[in-house]
Amino acid sequence: MDGRDGPQPRLTEEQVRADLQRQPHLLTQLAENALLVADSLRDNYFKNTARFVTALRRAVDEGARGERAEPPLSIARVGGFDWDAVRDEVVTFIDGGFGQIQMASRAPILLRVGSYSVRVGERRLAEREQFGYYPVVLGDLEGGSKERENFPDMVRIIAELLGGLAALESAPELRALFFHGPLVQVMKGYPGHMPFTERDVDLFLR
Repeated sequence: MDGRDGPQPRLTEEQVRADLQRQPHLLTQLAENALLVADSLRDNYFKNTARFVTALRRAVDEGARGERAEPPLSIARVGGFDWDAVRDEVVTFIDGGFGQIQMASRAPILLRVGSYSVRVGERRLAEREQFGYYPVVLGDLEGGSKERENFPDMVRIIAELLGGLAALESAPELRALFFHGPLVQVMKGYPGHMPFTERDVDLFLR
């Protein structure tokens, strides 16, 4: 990128850290995230984040100048975009998470899957945005091996996929469905769980 295409990219760690410090809400989120990572990373979490962003910016800049064969992502201008081309399209975002409950046990007991749908171009708020909420109490499930550490994650993956299915059934015209999480789930650690029962399936689909 050059001066004609916009501001110069800030490619040093000091510049990135200055950018982050000018965004107080982002800085708060970074501090919250730092409490969830391993002790070995916690003290340097902010510095490591700035270092990662710096490396990402450099890779994008090198790709824009043709110095990198496969940049991790590219930035492009959208010309001639017409909102009428996507009017009335439905876009849905699916995400799942575990409820935080103060208990002696650290094991989660409640899974919540939420969906947020938007109809592009709709001006009436009641028709434009729709929220869905799917709670699953892990203790109500009969199948699965609850003693295994990855049991909650397995339930979350299944519930999020079923949340996407519910979104498709409620809006047949849905053209964009987004899931929060990795693009590919590594499933090799999940075989061997006890099968879920028909009652479990009913709970999932309820």
